Amino acid sequence: CSPSTNIHWKGLFCAMASWNVLLFTSLTAFWICAGSEYNIVNLDNATFPLAVGQSLPAFVRFDKEYPYGDKADAFKAMAIVLAKADSQILIGNIGISTYGDMPNQDMARRFEFIPEDKDKLTLEDMDQHFPKFMYFKPGSTEGQLYNGAVTKAAMLKFLGVEEKTCDLLTGASCSKQEMVHMEHFKGKSIEELKKELKALSKRSGETLKKDERILVDGRLKVLKKLLKSLKKSGK
Repeated sequence: CSPSTNIHWKGLFCAMASWNVLLFTSLTAFWICAGSEYNIVNLDNATFPLAVGQSLPAFVRFDKEYPYGDKADAFKAMAIVLAKADSQILIGNIGISTYGDMPNQDMARRFEFIPEDKDKLTLEDMDQHFPKFMYFKPGSTEGQLYNGAVTKAAMLKFLGVEEKTCDLLTGASCSKQEMVHMEHFKGKSIEELKKELKALSKRSGETLKKDERILVDGRLKVLKKLLKSLKKSGK
């Protein structure tokens, strides 16, 4: 190739690379702002290949467009743990609609969740047979079906992620709110803490305003764990 040709192709390559970066950045911003739950990326047939099959493994849920219930709560809790653990696993969600334009019915068919004798999934199908979960290795869009229990603990075990819990004696892995409650109890004797436990338990049983409820229940939860940790450590 002539020098001028090389310059032309280098310029074209740089332009394409810049466009790809811009496109991916825009899509990422869209995912964050599109109503996704914490650390859960909403996917469809357009965004799926941009996120799954790349450099990170992915764990994807196929469920109702607006999932709810114990299994939905477990999935959300699992995603939060992965975020706190700085896990390099993408958590995705494909919401399948049974009305209107029926978004993501095509994704359900792609992964053989629609029986051959059916054209589409119905609301009854979604209630009876979903959610479904699939794990995708880096670089693969084939995926394997997850057949384990739909609980936070079971999914974390499958993904090989250990949940970090707050150490109330050292402050390790504690949230900002937990640290605030710990500061309140700092320097108090066991007897003082037990008296406060009794007072907080009584107050928790009363009718409280929303802000008071959050404070009292949060402080009570931390205090119970603190006393348990102190007893276990022999302090």
